[in-house]
Amino acid sequence: MTHISLLLSSGGNTLSDLFNPALAASYVWTLLIFLASLPLLWKFVFGPITRSMEDRETKVRGAAAAAEQARAETEQLRASVKQELEGARQEAAKALAEAKKRAAEREQELMAAAKAESEKERQRARAEIDQAVRNAREMLRREAVTLAVQIGERVIQREFSAADQQRLLAEFEKSAGSKN
Repeated sequence: MTHISLLLSSGGNTLSDLFNPALAASYVWTLLIFLASLPLLWKFVFGPITRSMEDRETKVRGAAAAAEQARAETEQLRASVKQELEGARQEAAKALAEAKKRAAEREQELMAAAKAESEKERQRARAEIDQAVRNAREMLRREAVTLAVQIGERVIQREFSAADQQRLLAEFEKSAGSKN
């Protein structure tokens, strides 16, 4: 009988089975074979598995370090982008304020130019009005002198010469000019 059949027949797993001479030899041979194959198992099975596990652990640690470095770089980039965005906002606000200032200055320049142009037009209109008034006064004076001469001729019944008319006109203008 083999050792398996002995174990099955005896019900197996008892302490007395260890001291059974048929089973004891089987245990010893199994132990000797295991001990003899242990270096081979260690070299060809456990060694590659251990190296594989160590390589895997190294890769995992490297990946974790790379992930941490990437996270730090991402955080640094985020801070940099946030700072640049804030700078851009400040620059845009500054440019907007500058544009508003230039627009206000331009508006004041245009208003000043419009006022100056309006004042020039007003002065030109006043000059034209003054000239028209002087022309009208001159014409009225001449008409008045002519009318006075005609009235004087009728009253005196004599005709004035051109020299008399010029003399009377000059006297009238002189007296009218001194009143104004």
